[in-house]
Amino acid sequence: MAKNRDKEEVKRFALMIGSNLRYLRLDRATFMPQKVPAAHLGVTHQQVEKYENGKNVPCSYRLVQLANFYKVTPNDLTNPDFINSKSIEKGVIHVDSWKR
Repeated sequence: MAKNRDKEEVKRFALMIGSNLRYLRLDRATFMPQKVPAAHLGVTHQQVEKYENGKNVPCSYRLVQLANFYKVTPNDLTNPDFINSKSIEKGVIHVDSWKR
């Protein structure tokens, strides 16, 4: 039972990091294909796709490289509330609407 729960937590963690990576790649004025961060990392665009889809989790070295590329901290990439907090900062989500 504990092993299944651990696998589920790892999967949720991988999906959360992937969501944050995808958000950072797509939240810009001009479209950025996966090959751009892939070239910076020295990996294929398929590997970046696996990171974003939660199929693979980047190692700590790659996590730091990704954070540097997107000009955030590794903590931002592993923060489950990162997208929400950025959306509030940009005014996409209004805090008042959450107080119901």
